[in-house]
Amino acid sequence: MGRHYLAVLTAVVFWGASFIVTAIAYRTIAPLQLGLVRSALAALLFAGCRAVTGGRGRPANKDLPAIALSGFFGVTLYFSFQNLGLDMTSSSHAALIVASYPAITVLMECAARRRMPPLRQVVGILVAIAGVALLTGAAVSRGPREALGNWLLISTGIAWGFYNLITQKVAGRYPASMLTAWQMLFGALFFVPFAAFEGRPWIMPTVSSGAAILFLGVCCSLLSYLFYNYSLTGLSASAAAALLNLVPVVGIVCSCLVLHEAVSARQILGGLVIVAGVWLSSAAAKSTG
Repeated sequence: MGRHYLAVLTAVVFWGASFIVTAIAYRTIAPLQLGLVRSALAALLFAGCRAVTGGRGRPANKDLPAIALSGFFGVTLYFSFQNLGLDMTSSSHAALIVASYPAITVLMECAARRRMPPLRQVVGILVAIAGVALLTGAAVSRGPREALGNWLLISTGIAWGFYNLITQKVAGRYPASMLTAWQMLFGALFFVPFAAFEGRPWIMPTVSSGAAILFLGVCCSLLSYLFYNYSLTGLSASAAAALLNLVPVVGIVCSCLVLHEAVSARQILGGLVIVAGVWLSSAAAKSTG
């Protein structure tokens, strides 16, 4: 169980750092282009790693539709909505909406299993969202573009909930590397028409934006999805998703270390409240998972 928590926390660290790195990548690449490149790069790296390590076999034909669907929700739709949403809304709104993802996943999991979530888990999620509000500060929407960005990020959370539920059904049948490789492959294939629809010219990346794209493909797609899928073999979808509330905390820490931004007492308090909320909700999910 400890290894599963360590795996999802590693993914959280990479995803928390991705907010700063994505802004650097956007200097030379459009949002949907970035999603295609990330997933295609991850799929190619997975294929290469499996070839070098002698990985053999493929998922059973009966499981391919579910794996393809998980790739569509968790890679294609997730990155499409997230990348477009982050390009339209403020970072404070984005962090608050990302904090709702565990709640969305819990509600979807409870609906699928036809059960009510434990009170402690609900309280933990609400406490974590309150902590994110403290961390980011209140923000008012500045127009229809930002409102659309907010709705796109909410749709990202729904896509992530579907990804969790679908992946959990097949996660125990295959090695995490095989499952993630096929999800990335399907996600990249589904991304092709999305990137074509964007209609943006492709620009040669600079050294900094190229390094950012490489980091997003290797660490935030390949490794993070590998670790997250592995965590789902030992944790419930709601328990794994609860830890995603730590993403904005990691984002603030990265801003301090990389951009040398000052940390206020309010941000420290918000971070502590988030940790408390994550502990409450993940402990409750663990006891009922």
